[in-house]
Amino acid sequence: MDAEPAVETKDLSKVYRVGGSPVVALNRVNLSIPRGSFTAVVGTSGSGKSTLLNMLGGLELPTHGQVHVAGHRLETMSETELVRFRRENVGFIFQSFNLIESQTALDNVAMPLSFRGWSRQRRRERARLVLHQLGLGHHLHHKPSQLSGGQQQRVGIARALAVQPSIVFADEPTGNLDSRTAEQTLNLFRAVVRRFNQTWVMVTHDQHLASFADTIVSISDGRISNITQVEHDDTLRKVAT
Repeated sequence: MDAEPAVETKDLSKVYRVGGSPVVALNRVNLSIPRGSFTAVVGTSGSGKSTLLNMLGGLELPTHGQVHVAGHRLETMSETELVRFRRENVGFIFQSFNLIESQTALDNVAMPLSFRGWSRQRRRERARLVLHQLGLGHHLHHKPSQLSGGQQQRVGIARALAVQPSIVFADEPTGNLDSRTAEQTLNLFRAVVRRFNQTWVMVTHDQHLASFADTIVSISDGRISNITQVEHDDTLRKVAT
């Protein structure tokens, strides 16, 4: 891993107004995430973990504090600058997969590249490469309804990776998967982090799934309550293809 952090927050706070009353979602969070690592942010519903992920991904701005991600100072950016930042630096993976039902796996993965002005041929070549890397080479022309839940999630992962992001944010990415497929997906996350030296940050409420990460950041009532480093023997956790 590189010494310079991929993510760093300083006194990060978020306060919402609900019915005229302030609700503190995050309270002076200080966090540093190294490049090339896999971090899980774990907490119960309402703990602040999704708010934290949204601010790290440039989807929300803080009420107070600083957010440094991939060399960018997010809280100083305009909405136009944030859109460009997300397009050029960030991949997102969601629980619901968010695949377009009428499109094939190949077209779903190629789609984000159109926003970069890539030609159709170049987009499809890149999508084909990433799908092969994730063990979906035989499913390029299958639509989501023709794929299992685990395969659909892999297409979602491929779509996030196609733009070659410096950092990937995953929001409860295995919530719609059975336990075996969820574990296979988390093994895949670890393999991708190692293979491409990328930084991944995952939000989950599941302590067992969080244990697949290198670091577990526990959050409660808007504050970090604990940070745990996890030792892994990667020879024991094989990626299912």
